[in-house]
Amino acid sequence: MSANVTLVGRLGGDPELRFTQSGKAVASFSMVTSKSTRNADGSWDESETTWYRVDVWETLAEAVVESLNKGDSVIVVGRVYMDSYKGKDGQERQSLKVVAYNVGPDLKRAKRSQPARSVAAVEADPWATQDDAPPF
Repeated sequence: MSANVTLVGRLGGDPELRFTQSGKAVASFSMVTSKSTRNADGSWDESETTWYRVDVWETLAEAVVESLNKGDSVIVVGRVYMDSYKGKDGQERQSLKVVAYNVGPDLKRAKRSQPARSVAAVEADPWATQDDAPPF
């Protein structure tokens, strides 16, 4: 049984790209979600931590590998289900797995090292003129 979910969390590692025998791209990564609670002293506590294994297919898989890294805040939309497998010790184990339909950066929590658009870029933009005439 599976259910559609929207998850907000952080990548636990860099996405890994591989290809099926038929040539389809698939990227896999681990993702952690948690509940953040602010303490009276202003510090944060993380609780209700849950790890997921996420698979992304085809062109979205390639885009994920090119644009996301370990620690990035992401939003994942997909189908979640319980996956069973045998561990290295031979014991039956279970984990939450997601097949993602959409993956993107969570810009609310993104760390930006520089402004989104510099003054030089605005000045070089031909559309950033004060008049209504097109720049051509």
